Amino acid sequence: MTNLSIKKKLLIYNIIIQTIILLLFSFSLYKTLESSSKDKLESTLKVIVLDVVDDIVEHKDKLTKRVFNEEKEYKFKPLYIRLLKIDDTYEVINSTIFPNDIKENINELKNINKNNIVFNYQKDYIISQMKLFLNNQNYVVEVATNFDTINSTLENILYILFFIVPIILIISIIAGYFLIYKSFVPIELMLNNLKNINASDLSKRLESKNMNDEIDLLANEINNLLQRLQLSFEKISQFSSDASHELKTPLTIIRGEIEIALRKDRTTKEYKESFENCLDEILVIQQTIDDLLFLAKEEYEVLEETKEDVYLDEVTNEAYKEMLSFAKLRDIKLLCKIDEPIQIKGHHKLLKIAIKNIIKNAITFSHKNEDVYIKNYSDDAYYIISIEDKGIGISKEDQKKIFEKFFRTDKSRNKESGGTGLGMSIVKKIVKIHKGEIELKSQENKGTCVYFKFLK
Repeated sequence: MTNLSIKKKLLIYNIIIQTIILLLFSFSLYKTLESSSKDKLESTLKVIVLDVVDDIVEHKDKLTKRVFNEEKEYKFKPLYIRLLKIDDTYEVINSTIFPNDIKENINELKNINKNNIVFNYQKDYIISQMKLFLNNQNYVVEVATNFDTINSTLENILYILFFIVPIILIISIIAGYFLIYKSFVPIELMLNNLKNINASDLSKRLESKNMNDEIDLLANEINNLLQRLQLSFEKISQFSSDASHELKTPLTIIRGEIEIALRKDRTTKEYKESFENCLDEILVIQQTIDDLLFLAKEEYEVLEETKEDVYLDEVTNEAYKEMLSFAKLRDIKLLCKIDEPIQIKGHHKLLKIAIKNIIKNAITFSHKNEDVYIKNYSDDAYYIISIEDKGIGISKEDQKKIFEKFFRTDKSRNKESGGTGLGMSIVKKIVKIHKGEIELKSQENKGTCVYFKFLK
């Protein structure tokens, strides 16, 4: 069953459900007709036995001479009537032709309540009984008939059901198969189209007929999924290319340094310079790998490591102090202004990395003897950290790509910056982890200001 196609499963389920429904319908119809026929028969017998009892009471002195002609009167056949006197045993006082296979039980006859009508079923007979008291004696009037008419009717119904039910079942199976086949035609067409789409070409899309039905909705969702997959594949491909390039460059430099060093015997100083150059490139590789690992982490993984009360004023001040020596080397004056203590929930170390990355960029791309301003303040909605420089600025085109992995502006694409091209991506991720916003305002040759905004 588990290996069958959905069409075959649906067809089997359809057959099982239709069979159960038809059997339940047939059983219910049969039992309902049987029950209603017996109710109608009991009602008729009840009227007749009351009529007979009234007649007996009216002619109580002629019990043995009473002629029971209710069969002709009610035009109801067969009808068996008799009057029994009840004592220690029973005695037939008067009777029509009464079937011998109807048996009496004296105890049951005695237990009948006076003036109540009870019905007794024996084999193919139904007997209505009513007890009465006459001439200081207990009597029971019995009016009986058989089920021949009912049984004949029910047998005919059974024959009809045995004939009709299989025909209805076959028709419903054929109709069910037709509906299932028609319903799966568009799905099979969709599957055939999907088979022609592979990882090497995700530009193809499924055809949509704009019918706004479930098939169209499914096709649209698959097309949306393909669109997202195409973008993801393109990003992965670009990322792999960039990562390979970024790792290959320092490896090439290291290889070149070693090959040059081994061409001839060199002095200790020359070997030391070669090793220092190799060490610099190894540190670049290590930093690149660390950055990639951080960016590969899910946000919840980072937050689970630590989530604590963080004072932004302390984080900003620490980042400022740690970058003072770097600013001094570049002849940049670093200025810090903190208006008020600000506390948020987050990760102290990560926030400091983000602030230091922006400060480092501001210092690196500022002209000598210029100022870089670090401010910490708040407005009505946000806690804000801003880092502003008066440096080379970023073009509007580059501003759109500045947070992409391995992106460097043309002016900064040189090894002197010491970056891996992942710093801004890391900053954006850290701010996002803290549910904050990052805003960049820049103008070429006038400077750049970066804002970190955290909701109050």
